Amino acid sequence: MTSDAVSPLMRRIADEYIRPRFRALSEGQVSEKDGPGDLVTIADIEAEHALTPLLREIEDIPVVGEEATAEDPTLPDVLGEADAAWTVDPVDGTWNFAHGRADYAVMVAHVVEGDTHAGWILQPETGDLIDGVVGGGAQVTSRAGHTRALSAPTGPVRPLNKLRGMVVTRFTPPELKERVEAMLPGLGGHTTPRMCAGWDYWDLLTGDVDFLVYSRAKPWDHAPGAAICTAAGFEVRYINDGATYRPGLPGRPFLVARPGEWEVIVEALGAP
Repeated sequence: MTSDAVSPLMRRIADEYIRPRFRALSEGQVSEKDGPGDLVTIADIEAEHALTPLLREIEDIPVVGEEATAEDPTLPDVLGEADAAWTVDPVDGTWNFAHGRADYAVMVAHVVEGDTHAGWILQPETGDLIDGVVGGGAQVTSRAGHTRALSAPTGPVRPLNKLRGMVVTRFTPPELKERVEAMLPGLGGHTTPRMCAGWDYWDLLTGDVDFLVYSRAKPWDHAPGAAICTAAGFEVRYINDGATYRPGLPGRPFLVARPGEWEVIVEALGAP
């Protein structure tokens, strides 16, 4: 498996199956899965069906796709069992995509022995693709092929009132929600999610926000960003025990921040 092998496939799938549907979906090409607002489109389905065998040609291991999991909810179990596996989110931010918003993404991760190893996030409408391999660094590549490195900020650890974060409280367990809401007044600022994790991670990597707090961690949403952020030097750890994020352990709240500031934010959140 090499990073260079995956990126061209993602661009190809986006250009063939996703971008032609952008702002061109008919009523019958959008439906709900688990409830109101949980959308799936023909682009999600066709893109995942096309990308899955291509990833297996690179490395023949299980593929945990969002749409495949809708058909077989036990599929993510392999992330904690297999020696290696792929995750695929064919259209992250489907609600945005279906409503003609450009902040959607295509995401792939490579998981080794339950840990994030590599991740790719493509923004089809801008052409930017961020990727990283744990231990090998992270980068962003434009549609024209221009590449620059991505890394966590350096310098002194900043206090809480200098930090701007992205926090999600909609799905947060009550006990953590109270702690998050109590922390907000002490922050330098905060924002709500874009409804696309791929763009949330982009905002962190480019410095628009200083940390991310998540409480619902579906692997296809977060394994790619977790791998890239780890490769860039950020901490991606569970809030309550400090353990490293693992895609096969869903539903545990976690925090993404630079070293040192991770501890500042957890201290502000208080004891579980």
